[in-house]
Amino acid sequence: MTTVNSMDAPKVGDKQSAKISVYMPSKNRGPMVKRAIDSVMSQNYPNFELVVVDDGSTDDTPALLEEYAQRYDNFSYYRNEQSRGVAAARNLAIEKSKGEFVTGLDDDDSFAPERLTTLMAAYDDKYAFVCSSVVWDYGHRQKVADDKAMVFSLSDQLSYNHATTQVLVRKERMKAICGFDTTLTARIDYDAWTCLMEKFGDAKRINPPSYILSRNAGVERITTTERNIRGNHQFVKKHGGRMTAKNLANQSFWDMYAQNHKFGLGELVRQMLAGNALVKLKFFIRVHFLPNWHK
Repeated sequence: MTTVNSMDAPKVGDKQSAKISVYMPSKNRGPMVKRAIDSVMSQNYPNFELVVVDDGSTDDTPALLEEYAQRYDNFSYYRNEQSRGVAAARNLAIEKSKGEFVTGLDDDDSFAPERLTTLMAAYDDKYAFVCSSVVWDYGHRQKVADDKAMVFSLSDQLSYNHATTQVLVRKERMKAICGFDTTLTARIDYDAWTCLMEKFGDAKRINPPSYILSRNAGVERITTTERNIRGNHQFVKKHGGRMTAKNLANQSFWDMYAQNHKFGLGELVRQMLAGNALVKLKFFIRVHFLPNWHK
């Protein structure tokens, strides 16, 4: 396991001085990217920057980003004339960043004002990274997901993405895993956090939530169902050598979940014994008895 020199670790008194770089890929998001950017620029943490990569936008995104660059010294942006995908865009933003730590934001999501402060306060080098629970915003309602504060192991992570959507991590650790995998069609975040844990050990999740993830039906997500299924298979192929039978059972469930796939009582029992029993029971009831109910 690779370790970080203890002399480089932020001391308690230095936790508000370490620089955090927020990376954000964006493509044709219009007003949503403005909301995302504003949520970062409104952080109450004293030392951060936002690095945006415009991944080949054809709308007014370039002009909007130039306005922010003129307004803020801690804002910068770069542009791919041809779209290279979210993983490559994130990697470019990280490469251009100047912070000791990095964390990400998708351009249709947003940060609570205290996100960077609470993540840094919880950070400890003995963990691969720190993350938080998230708010799922459906527009007409919100709910908190993964709201249990916990330390989780690689074995836990190989069954379910306990790291949620984005993490705070040392930039050098992201470089050590070569950043986000550009060959994946989906599960790009899940893969990166898993790679970090394979190299640096257990990870920590805190509550309350500070990342607001858009689940609004009117928002086009980057990952489609087809890409999601393919990404599941790629993830298992890449990390399957470390998986137990329970891990593999859980991964088969997420594949069925992505496809709204029905399965029998025998498979339900097998799945519930592998963990995440309540989620699986609810899914079983939904696909068999509530076909018109949305996720």
